[in-house]
Amino acid sequence: MNFFRIFSTFALTAVVTLSLNSCASAQQSAFPSLNNMDTGEVPMARTLSGNYLAGRFAQRHKDWDAAQKYMNAVIAFDGDNTLLQQRAFLLSIGAQEYKNARKLADELKANSGSTELALIYLACDDLANGHYKKALENIERLPEDGFGQYTKPLLTAWSHAGMGDFDKALKTLQEKSEDTDPTYNIHAALMYEMMDKRTEAEKHFRSAMENGLTMHTAILAANFFQRNNKAHVAKTIYDGLGKLYPLNPFTAAPTFSASGRPNVTRAAEGASIALFELATLLYERRAYDSAQIYGSIVLLLDPQTPFAIMMMGDLSALNEQYSKAIGYYDMVVENTPLYWLSRMRVAEVYEISDNLERAAALLNNLSKKDSTRMQALVSLGDLYRRHEDFENALKAYDTALSGIGTLTEEHWPVIYARGMSLERLNNWERAEKDLLQALSFQPDNPMILNFIGYTWADKGIHLDKALDYIRRAVAQRPDDGYIVDSLGWALYKTGNYKEALEWLERAVSIVPDDSTILDHLGDAYWQVGRTAEARFKWRRAQELSRDTAFRSTIEKKLLTGIETIPAQVAQKETNL
Repeated sequence: MNFFRIFSTFALTAVVTLSLNSCASAQQSAFPSLNNMDTGEVPMARTLSGNYLAGRFAQRHKDWDAAQKYMNAVIAFDGDNTLLQQRAFLLSIGAQEYKNARKLADELKANSGSTELALIYLACDDLANGHYKKALENIERLPEDGFGQYTKPLLTAWSHAGMGDFDKALKTLQEKSEDTDPTYNIHAALMYEMMDKRTEAEKHFRSAMENGLTMHTAILAANFFQRNNKAHVAKTIYDGLGKLYPLNPFTAAPTFSASGRPNVTRAAEGASIALFELATLLYERRAYDSAQIYGSIVLLLDPQTPFAIMMMGDLSALNEQYSKAIGYYDMVVENTPLYWLSRMRVAEVYEISDNLERAAALLNNLSKKDSTRMQALVSLGDLYRRHEDFENALKAYDTALSGIGTLTEEHWPVIYARGMSLERLNNWERAEKDLLQALSFQPDNPMILNFIGYTWADKGIHLDKALDYIRRAVAQRPDDGYIVDSLGWALYKTGNYKEALEWLERAVSIVPDDSTILDHLGDAYWQVGRTAEARFKWRRAQELSRDTAFRSTIEKKLLTGIETIPAQVAQKETNL
């Protein structure tokens, strides 16, 4: 039986988030964060209920610092309430108030015997401080089933490794796992690496590579091979990451990894790698509160790990805590493969907080470095394109592609983005070349198929091909309202108003508040004689749009309607 693979991702998330949902707020809140500004010292209420309500309010707004202060103030009024203790404990971890979390974990352990997360936290705190026997005592109390199937063997193994008993550590890993399990092989490799047994470490890293790596574990493996004079293996790994994450500087990552430091020098770092995989899973499942808590435990074990630092920055950005997010991203040191990503994230934070000049300046600066040149220029182009500055977007994309001899499939996103910018600049001749080249690299990509097909249909050219392209896109994304609208509009342009109406009504049912889709539906209603409904849709489209030219066009339609073209006439004109 493979204990690392027992939990499905759904079951694992359910187990972890259950304790949070019963003791804390819901996983996701629609409320904005309070942390957009520096609120200074948190004022405490004078009553239990006042602090409790203030704590819950802060928690809903993802202000972990304030929430834990209020909830710990509640404990001062009612220290025997286990439920409140557990809530304060979780909030203290998430706010990285580790000393207070330790105190509460000890109390929960004493009051309720074996609170699972409290035991995990105590064990990790012991590991972080080199108290391996105490860690084992807490780990031993974890259940064998459920969540303990993942955490118990890994934390036990790393505790034994911390005491120097690597034979027992490796035996613990191997007892309930399969030889091909990537998680087992990664941790075995890290332990052998810690012992400076490079041949055995390499064997397990290679086995993990054969059976599946995450980005995190792939970089760990590449780091090992780079430091042990096998740069060609490291390059293979980074090239593989490059294919999964196009246009990133991973190919330059070996230069960042040349510090000579092993992946793991302390048992706590090995344990942090195990818990980071769990935190990542929770993040991917959008269990953000749980990810915040487990990410904080990872940083307790290894405060310098760039992966957890990045995740905590991402969580802060999601909660609109922009200053805190940048603070996390700035902690990522330059000699790590994730440095380039941290800088891109800072630029994104500047953009979403409406500081476009700083975002552009940062990306321009990154574009001057060989390792980040391509991604920085592409991100700069995307920044300008999102804000409809298509001329500057085009300049950025042209510069990004100018130093490349032969364009390959890796470059299709840039070619596609440049084609879209050219179309918006009314340079269709050049735009079409880019879009068709992007399609040649990605022949079944629904985004490209739809963009080309819709533009052809809107221009009234290549209508047969346009319909073919859009139908292929719809087959892949039948619930994408914008692609469904493209099919309806292409059918409209061929004069097939009845079928067009069916698809356009469906598009509006999926995306009810898009002005262009409503305009298209209004035109189709007019062509089949349903003029009152046409005017209703046009009026709604006008209300939703901020585009002056579009609103003016709609105003003319509301006054005089549009030319009624019988279906057979439209079809005949299409065939000319």
